Amino acid sequence: MFVRVHGFDWMTYSERVMPAFASWLVAGDESAVHQLYKETRSAKGEQYVPDAVKHLCIWPRAQAFVKQLPRGPQALHEYQNLCAADLFTALSDRYIRQYPPRLYQDSEALRSVWGAIVEQFCLPWFHTDSSQPEESLPSVEDALKPTEDELETDPNELISLLQSAGLDDLAQKVSQQTSQKDPTLVEVPELSVQDIAALDEMEMLNEDTDALDDDTGGGPRGIILGRQPAALHMRGWLAGISVRTMVLFEFLACGRRTMPFGYHAGEPFEGYIGYLTPDEIWQMALLLADVEPPDPLKAQEDARHFHDRLSAEWDEFRLIDEVLPAHTTELLEAIHNAAHQGMGLICSIG
Repeated sequence: MFVRVHGFDWMTYSERVMPAFASWLVAGDESAVHQLYKETRSAKGEQYVPDAVKHLCIWPRAQAFVKQLPRGPQALHEYQNLCAADLFTALSDRYIRQYPPRLYQDSEALRSVWGAIVEQFCLPWFHTDSSQPEESLPSVEDALKPTEDELETDPNELISLLQSAGLDDLAQKVSQQTSQKDPTLVEVPELSVQDIAALDEMEMLNEDTDALDDDTGGGPRGIILGRQPAALHMRGWLAGISVRTMVLFEFLACGRRTMPFGYHAGEPFEGYIGYLTPDEIWQMALLLADVEPPDPLKAQEDARHFHDRLSAEWDEFRLIDEVLPAHTTELLEAIHNAAHQGMGLICSIG
C-alpha cells in the first residue's frame, strides 16, 4: 500500500457533493447523489455485472442501507451536521471530539459511493489532457531487441545478466549461439511467455518505491509520500518547524481527521484517510514557504541507521519521529501547488 496525496476541489465538494448527500440522508431524495454516481468509474464498471448479482453492487447496497437509517429528529440533525462540509470539518478532530457527527452504523457501500464521487468530481489533478497522447513504455520484448549500435556487445555480460534473473535456459541458448558465431555478435533468442514474466518480476522487484507502477487499477495516482503513515517520519520534522504544520499533516495523512463515512485502507474508493481545506493549505504553505527539504540520500541513510540500531545494543536512543523524512520535496511541492491553485489536499492509502 502507498500513501498518496491528491488535489482536492473543496468548492465542488462543499457546494455540490455534500449537499447531494444531505438531500439523500435528510430528505430521502437520492436523485442528486445518483446523478453524480452514474458518472463515476465505479458505476461504469457495474454496468457489466450480470443481472443475477446486480443487487450485490455498491449502489443497491448503499440504497438499502440508507433506507433503513433511523429517521428521528435527533438522527436527522446528526445527518445534517455530517453533510455540512464546513461544520463537519470544524468538529472532525479526533483528539478533542469524542463524538463527531456520524452514522449510527458503518457502511462500506455508502463509503464507496462517497469515495467514487470524490474521485470523479473533486480530484482535478487526476484528470489529464486527452488531446496530448501519453508516452507509452516499451514492452520487455521491444526493450530487449538489439539496435544496430547495441549489436556489438560482450556475450559474457549478457549471459551473467540472464543468469542473475534466473533464466538459465535462456542464458544457455545465448552461450550456444556465441560459440557457433562471431563472439562480437550476439542475437537475443525469442523470449517465451515464462521468460517475459520472469523478467517483468525481476524488474518490479528492483524498482525504487517512487518508480513503482501504480496499483490503483485505473484510479487516481496522486503524489506518493511512502508506504505507511507511521513510517513517513514527517511529524517530527514538521513539529521542529511548527506545531501547527505537524497537526495539519496529521489531519491529512495520519487519521486524526474523522472522515464523514469512515475509511478502510487498501479498498477501492474507501481509502481516503484525511483532507485539508484551502484555508488550511494556505496556512501550511505560509509556514513552509522558506523551508528546505532534507537531502533524500541523507534521509535514506538516517532511516537505515535507525533500523540498524534497533537490532543492536542501543548506545543512542532515538524516536521514529526523529528520523529524517524521505519524501518532503514531494509534500512541499503538493502543498505549494495546491495553495497556488486555491485547492485543498486529500490523502488516500491503497
